[in-house]
Amino acid sequence: MIKNEIIEEKIKKYELFVEEKLKTDLRKVDDTLLIKNKLYQEWEEVENMCKTIQEFKEKDRDMLMKLELGDGVLVQGEVTNFNDVFIDIGLGHILKMEPDEAIKYAGIRKRVLKKEVEHYRKLAVDIKVHIKFVLLAISELQSPNTPP
Repeated sequence: MIKNEIIEEKIKKYELFVEEKLKTDLRKVDDTLLIKNKLYQEWEEVENMCKTIQEFKEKDRDMLMKLELGDGVLVQGEVTNFNDVFIDIGLGHILKMEPDEAIKYAGIRKRVLKKEVEHYRKLAVDIKVHIKFVLLAISELQSPNTPP
């Protein structure tokens, strides 16, 4: 009887650990992964836009653009100067770069973000494996054929 109470107490502790610690950590890692993936896509857009700017510069044509100002408000504009682009490098700082410099910078940022995404994916897998091990331990504790 005392042995069953000890086992039930351990099972409750394991279940609490899974719910409060492991699943919370997994949610945090998943949220961070979403943010990192979104940032990666934004730098990919910067890179593609700079490549498009270079193409228009080579063709010596003006470029018509529609930009969203927010809340669904669009503005149409014409780009005639392809020498410089302004890149938000973070923390409220904007740098003036040539398109080829911006492409290189975007590539560097993408590589860093790709490594971070890989790290967080591995972390998520580790947490999922840990959850499965704890659930396996719980099921072994609950099985009636547990050897002493």
